[in-house]
Amino acid sequence: MQRETNIRYLESVDSTNTYAADHFDSLADGTLIVAETQSSGHGRLGRKWHSPRGNIYASFVMKDLFGEPFHATMVSSLAVLSVLNDLVPGHGAYIKWPNDIFIGNRKLSGVLCEGVLRKGALAGIICGIGVNVNLPEEELERIGQPATSLLIQTKCKINLKIFAEKLAVYLNWYYIIGINDRERLFGLWKRENRIIGRRVTLQPPHGPACEALVRDISDDGKLRIEKEDGSQQEFACGDVKLLPGMENGA
Repeated sequence: MQRETNIRYLESVDSTNTYAADHFDSLADGTLIVAETQSSGHGRLGRKWHSPRGNIYASFVMKDLFGEPFHATMVSSLAVLSVLNDLVPGHGAYIKWPNDIFIGNRKLSGVLCEGVLRKGALAGIICGIGVNVNLPEEELERIGQPATSLLIQTKCKINLKIFAEKLAVYLNWYYIIGINDRERLFGLWKRENRIIGRRVTLQPPHGPACEALVRDISDDGKLRIEKEDGSQQEFACGDVKLLPGMENGA
Protein backbone atom coordinates (compact mmCIF):
# COMPACT_ATOMS: atom_id res chain seq x y z
CA MET A 1 0.00 0.00 0.00
CA GLN A 2 1.39 3.38 -1.03
CA ARG A 3 0.41 6.82 0.27
CA GLU A 4 1.43 9.99 -1.55
CA THR A 5 3.38 12.32 0.73
CA ASN A 6 1.97 15.79 1.25
CA ILE A 7 4.15 18.48 2.82
CA ARG A 8 3.13 22.05 3.60
CA TYR A 9 6.08 24.36 4.25
CA LEU A 10 5.73 27.49 6.40
CA GLU A 11 8.33 30.15 7.12
CA SER A 12 7.16 31.00 10.62
CA VAL A 13 4.24 29.94 12.79
CA ASP A 14 3.26 30.09 16.43
CA SER A 15 3.25 26.28 16.61
CA THR A 16 2.97 23.64 13.90
CA ASN A 17 0.60 21.69 16.15
CA THR A 18 -1.63 24.74 16.56
CA TYR A 19 -1.57 25.39 12.81
CA ALA A 20 -2.47 21.77 12.06
CA ALA A 21 -5.32 21.87 14.59
CA ASP A 22 -6.68 25.13 13.19
CA HIS A 23 -6.61 23.74 9.62
CA PHE A 24 -7.39 20.14 10.51
CA ASP A 25 -10.61 19.87 8.49
CA SER A 26 -9.01 21.13 5.25
CA LEU A 27 -5.75 19.20 5.56
CA ALA A 28 -5.49 15.80 3.91
CA ASP A 29 -4.85 12.76 6.06
CA GLY A 30 -1.09 12.18 6.28
CA THR A 31 -0.12 15.82 5.69
CA LEU A 32 3.14 16.99 7.26
CA ILE A 33 3.37 20.65 8.30
CA VAL A 34 6.96 21.94 8.44
CA ALA A 35 8.02 25.39 9.72
CA GLU A 36 11.39 27.12 9.70
CA THR A 37 10.69 28.71 13.10
CA GLN A 38 8.06 28.67 15.84
CA SER A 39 7.22 31.53 18.17
CA SER A 40 5.31 29.39 20.69
CA GLY A 41 6.58 25.85 20.24
CA HIS A 42 5.72 23.57 23.14
CA GLY A 43 6.43 20.09 24.34
CA ARG A 44 4.99 17.65 26.81
CA LEU A 45 3.64 19.02 30.11
CA GLY A 46 3.50 22.52 28.61
CA ARG A 47 7.26 22.90 28.33
CA LYS A 48 8.47 25.47 25.80
CA TRP A 49 10.39 24.08 22.81
CA HIS A 50 13.27 26.40 21.83
CA SER A 51 12.70 27.02 18.10
CA PRO A 52 15.50 28.88 16.28
CA ARG A 53 16.12 28.37 12.56
CA GLY A 54 18.06 25.30 11.51
CA ASN A 55 15.95 22.57 13.06
CA ILE A 56 12.93 20.47 12.16
CA TYR A 57 9.62 21.69 13.56
CA ALA A 58 6.83 19.59 12.13
CA SER A 59 3.35 18.21 12.74
CA PHE A 60 1.81 15.14 11.14
CA VAL A 61 -1.95 14.86 10.63
CA MET A 62 -3.49 11.47 11.40
CA LYS A 63 -7.21 11.07 10.74
CA ASP A 64 -7.37 7.27 10.79
CA LEU A 65 -7.75 6.38 14.48
CA PHE A 66 -6.31 2.89 14.16
CA GLY A 67 -5.50 2.44 17.84
CA GLU A 68 -4.92 4.22 21.12
CA PRO A 69 -3.38 7.72 21.00
CA PHE A 70 -0.02 6.33 22.15
CA HIS A 71 0.26 4.49 18.81
CA ALA A 72 0.66 7.90 17.14
CA THR A 73 3.75 8.51 19.26
CA MET A 74 5.18 5.24 17.99
CA VAL A 75 4.65 6.28 14.37
CA SER A 76 6.46 9.57 14.94
CA SER A 77 9.45 8.31 16.91
CA LEU A 78 10.06 5.38 14.57
CA ALA A 79 9.93 7.73 11.58
CA VAL A 80 12.57 10.02 13.10
CA LEU A 81 14.85 7.04 13.80
CA SER A 82 14.46 5.84 10.21
CA VAL A 83 15.49 9.24 8.86
CA LEU A 84 18.53 9.14 11.12
CA ASN A 85 19.39 5.68 9.81
CA ASP A 86 19.41 7.08 6.27
CA LEU A 87 21.25 10.36 6.92
CA VAL A 88 23.49 9.61 9.91
CA PRO A 89 24.47 5.92 9.96
CA GLY A 90 25.82 4.79 13.31
CA HIS A 91 24.03 7.61 15.13
CA GLY A 92 23.40 5.54 18.27
CA ALA A 93 20.00 7.16 18.87
CA TYR A 94 17.26 5.35 20.75
CA ILE A 95 13.72 5.92 22.00
CA LYS A 96 13.51 6.89 25.66
CA TRP A 97 10.05 6.13 26.98
CA PRO A 98 7.58 7.59 26.55
CA ASN A 99 8.30 9.86 23.59
CA ASP A 100 11.83 11.24 23.34
CA ILE A 101 14.79 10.31 21.17
CA PHE A 102 18.19 10.46 22.85
CA ILE A 103 21.80 10.00 21.90
CA GLY A 104 23.68 8.95 25.00
CA ASN A 105 22.12 10.92 27.86
CA ARG A 106 21.19 13.93 25.72
CA LYS A 107 17.89 14.69 24.04
CA LEU A 108 17.86 14.95 20.25
CA SER A 109 14.15 14.90 19.47
CA GLY A 110 10.79 15.17 21.17
CA VAL A 111 7.29 14.14 20.14
CA LEU A 112 4.01 15.65 21.34
CA CYS A 113 0.75 14.07 20.14
CA GLU A 114 -2.48 16.00 20.68
CA GLY A 115 -6.04 14.97 19.92
CA VAL A 116 -8.49 16.92 17.75
CA LEU A 117 -12.10 16.92 18.92
CA ARG A 118 -15.17 17.32 16.76
CA LYS A 119 -18.64 17.31 18.38
CA GLY A 120 -17.13 15.99 21.59
CA ALA A 121 -15.47 13.00 19.92
CA LEU A 122 -11.86 12.34 18.91
CA ALA A 123 -11.57 13.08 15.18
CA GLY A 124 -7.83 12.66 14.76
CA ILE A 125 -4.38 13.13 16.22
CA ILE A 126 -1.69 15.67 15.44
CA CYS A 127 1.87 14.49 16.06
CA GLY A 128 4.25 17.35 16.80
CA ILE A 129 7.90 16.53 16.10
CA GLY A 130 10.93 18.61 17.01
CA VAL A 131 14.44 17.52 16.01
CA ASN A 132 17.65 19.34 16.88
CA VAL A 133 19.37 19.21 13.51
CA ASN A 134 21.71 22.16 12.86
CA LEU A 135 21.68 23.63 16.36
CA PRO A 136 25.15 24.90 17.42
CA GLU A 137 26.56 24.57 20.92
CA GLU A 138 25.62 28.11 21.97
CA GLU A 139 21.97 27.46 21.15
CA LEU A 140 21.98 24.10 22.92
CA GLU A 141 23.05 25.85 26.09
CA ARG A 142 19.75 27.76 26.08
CA ILE A 143 17.77 24.53 26.41
CA GLY A 144 16.77 23.72 29.97
CA GLN A 145 18.01 20.12 29.88
CA PRO A 146 20.95 18.13 28.45
CA ALA A 147 20.50 18.19 24.67
CA THR A 148 22.41 17.51 21.49
CA SER A 149 22.01 18.08 17.76
CA LEU A 150 23.04 16.30 14.58
CA LEU A 151 25.46 19.16 13.92
CA ILE A 152 27.19 18.46 17.22
CA GLN A 153 27.21 14.71 16.59
CA THR A 154 28.44 14.77 12.98
CA LYS A 155 30.23 18.15 12.68
CA CYS A 156 28.27 18.59 9.43
CA LYS A 157 25.11 20.49 8.54
CA ILE A 158 22.13 18.46 7.39
CA ASN A 159 19.91 19.54 4.48
CA LEU A 160 16.59 20.27 6.18
CA LYS A 161 14.51 19.82 3.02
CA ILE A 162 15.90 16.32 2.51
CA PHE A 163 15.26 15.57 6.19
CA ALA A 164 11.65 16.79 5.93
CA GLU A 165 10.99 14.83 2.74
CA LYS A 166 12.31 11.62 4.25
CA LEU A 167 10.37 12.27 7.45
CA ALA A 168 7.12 12.58 5.48
CA VAL A 169 7.79 9.29 3.71
CA TYR A 170 8.58 7.36 6.89
CA LEU A 171 5.69 8.89 8.84
CA ASN A 172 3.28 7.65 6.21
CA TRP A 173 5.07 4.30 6.09
CA TYR A 174 4.67 3.64 9.81
CA TYR A 175 1.17 5.11 9.74
CA ILE A 176 0.22 2.46 7.18
CA ILE A 177 1.88 -0.25 9.25
CA GLY A 178 -0.17 0.84 12.26
CA ILE A 179 -3.41 0.82 10.30
CA ASN A 180 -2.76 -2.69 9.06
CA ASP A 181 -0.90 -4.29 11.98
CA ARG A 182 -0.83 -2.52 15.34
CA GLU A 183 1.08 -5.40 16.97
CA ARG A 184 3.87 -5.07 14.42
CA LEU A 185 4.09 -1.32 15.01
CA PHE A 186 4.28 -1.86 18.77
CA GLY A 187 6.97 -4.51 18.36
CA LEU A 188 9.12 -2.21 16.21
CA TRP A 189 8.73 0.62 18.70
CA LYS A 190 9.39 -1.52 21.77
CA ARG A 191 12.59 -2.90 20.20
CA GLU A 192 14.00 0.63 19.89
CA ASN A 193 13.47 1.42 23.58
CA ARG A 194 16.63 0.88 25.63
CA ILE A 195 14.94 0.89 28.96
CA ILE A 196 13.74 -2.63 29.74
CA GLY A 197 16.06 -4.23 32.29
CA ARG A 198 17.55 -0.89 33.25
CA ARG A 199 17.44 0.95 36.55
CA VAL A 200 15.95 4.40 36.24
CA THR A 201 14.83 7.41 38.17
CA LEU A 202 11.14 7.92 37.49
CA GLN A 203 9.36 11.19 38.16
CA PRO A 204 5.61 10.57 37.85
CA PRO A 205 3.21 13.44 37.06
CA HIS A 206 2.18 13.46 40.70
CA GLY A 207 4.13 12.35 43.73
CA PRO A 208 7.82 11.94 44.54
CA ALA A 209 10.50 10.54 42.25
CA CYS A 210 11.75 7.03 42.83
CA GLU A 211 14.47 4.67 41.65
CA ALA A 212 13.22 1.47 40.10
CA LEU A 213 13.96 -1.39 37.75
CA VAL A 214 12.06 -1.35 34.46
CA ARG A 215 10.49 -4.77 34.00
CA ASP A 216 8.59 -4.25 30.75
CA ILE A 217 6.44 -1.99 28.58
CA SER A 218 2.87 -3.25 28.41
CA ASP A 219 0.87 -3.59 25.20
CA ASP A 220 -0.91 -0.34 25.99
CA GLY A 221 2.38 1.54 26.31
CA LYS A 222 2.62 1.67 30.10
CA LEU A 223 5.96 1.36 31.86
CA ARG A 224 6.11 -1.53 34.33
CA ILE A 225 8.55 -0.90 37.14
CA GLU A 226 9.70 -2.72 40.25
CA LYS A 227 10.58 -0.54 43.23
CA GLU A 228 13.33 -1.29 45.72
CA ASP A 229 10.79 -2.80 48.14
CA GLY A 230 9.74 -5.33 45.48
CA SER A 231 6.38 -3.72 44.73
CA GLN A 232 5.42 -3.22 41.09
CA GLN A 233 3.54 -0.41 39.40
CA GLU A 234 2.54 0.77 35.94
CA PHE A 235 2.82 4.32 34.66
CA ALA A 236 1.23 5.76 31.53
CA CYS A 237 3.46 8.84 31.61
CA GLY A 238 6.31 10.39 33.55
CA ASP A 239 9.90 11.54 33.19
CA VAL A 240 12.52 8.81 33.11
CA LYS A 241 16.28 9.09 33.52
CA LEU A 242 18.49 6.08 32.89
CA LEU A 243 20.94 5.40 35.70
CA PRO A 244 24.45 4.75 34.30
CA GLY A 245 26.20 1.41 34.58
CA MET A 246 23.17 -0.48 35.82
CA GLU A 247 22.01 -2.58 32.90
CA ASN A 248 19.82 -5.64 33.40
CA GLY A 249 19.13 -4.81 37.01
CA ALA A 250 22.74 -5.18 38.08
